[in-house]
Amino acid sequence: MNKNKKHSRQRGFTLIELLMVVLLLSIVVGAVFSQIDRAQVRYRVEDQKVDLTQQEREFIDQFTRDLHQAGYPSAAMYGGIGTANQIALGLTSLSRNDVVIEGDVDGDGLVDTVEYSYFDGSGWPATGGAPNPCPCIRRSQVPKGTAAGATTTFTQVQNVVGTTFFTAFDASGGTITLPASASDLAKIKTVQITLTTQGAAQDSDAHTSIQVTMTGMARLVNN
Repeated sequence: MNKNKKHSRQRGFTLIELLMVVLLLSIVVGAVFSQIDRAQVRYRVEDQKVDLTQQEREFIDQFTRDLHQAGYPSAAMYGGIGTANQIALGLTSLSRNDVVIEGDVDGDGLVDTVEYSYFDGSGWPATGGAPNPCPCIRRSQVPKGTAAGATTTFTQVQNVVGTTFFTAFDASGGTITLPASASDLAKIKTVQITLTTQGAAQDSDAHTSIQVTMTGMARLVNN
């Protein structure tokens, strides 16, 4: 009789109890891994947003510096005896997706022609295996007087959204219609740039494209 009671006290878990434990562990582990995967998705999204933000900020900062130097040095600095390539004319062309200025933008004493222009990516070479990073906004810089069609280097913001990037204002803050006419160019005192870029991947959590928008304004102090 005592022997039977001893065996009764040593009974283990039943199969149903074991299955319930496995089920509960599976639920807990699944929830943990689901949160880990969600955190990784958010990390990739935020990491891509940081890259897009940094790319736009650096480009807008360069744009602001260039426009601050537009028109320097002026004809007055040479007493009217400077050559055409020594004198910066400032803002020479402005549309919604293209800006051309003249100025000593890098402080080397030479006047450069700087252009910010939209490139839609057409004609991108299919060879080489590199993906087409455009539509883009490109910045090119050449010494003033460089022959048209000469090879130039450029920096760019890739995967831009839209085709309108620039807005112009006069001294009183009024908006100037673009493209600016020759008479309107002299009235422009501030140029605004607005960039929206889109990441290569989508936000799988929000089911939307990853986009970042930044705006900068530059005053034409020499215009």
